[in-house]
Amino acid sequence: MSMAKVLAKGQIVIPKDIREKANLHTGDKVDVQMTPKGIVVVPIRKTFTEKIRGSIKGKLSLKELEDIYAEKS
Repeated sequence: MSMAKVLAKGQIVIPKDIREKANLHTGDKVDVQMTPKGIVVVPIRKTFTEKIRGSIKGKLSLKELEDIYAEKS
């Protein structure tokens, strides 16, 4: 069991072993939910186009990028 401490500003540091297992990196977003069993932290996964944003030069629209990705899948 991993433990985290709530800091003065309400921040919680997710232990390194949990971050690695969840593939969480600096800047990633998580959804914090209250359930009957307690607090649940769920990673918010980026779409393909969000991951590659800024890495392709040109003037393709989001729709065109998604179409290209769909063709490759």
